[in-house]
Amino acid sequence: MRRKWPMQILWMILLITSLSAAACAQDAEQDLKMEIEALKQGQQMIRKELEEIKALIRDAQPARQAAPDVRKVEFDLGDKPVLGEKTASLILVEFTDYE
Repeated sequence: MRRKWPMQILWMILLITSLSAAACAQDAEQDLKMEIEALKQGQQMIRKELEEIKALIRDAQPARQAAPDVRKVEFDLGDKPVLGEKTASLILVEFTDYE
């Protein structure tokens, strides 16, 4: 009988530690779930604020004016020298580089 007591004590210690470890794991899992939920709520708040900022920017921008129609504008060059006919049409091409 003497030999059974140490073995039973060892099994009880193992059982208690495994139960406490399982309880700690459940607590850790609950904590993680709460942290994830808090992060999701924070993201929703950030998205809402971003939409509000976008709306403020849209409302603050002035309405764009239509570009003037310059297809049939006549230019008076006065007495400046020109090559070609005086009634020749002009084609203006603008190249831009936004880098």
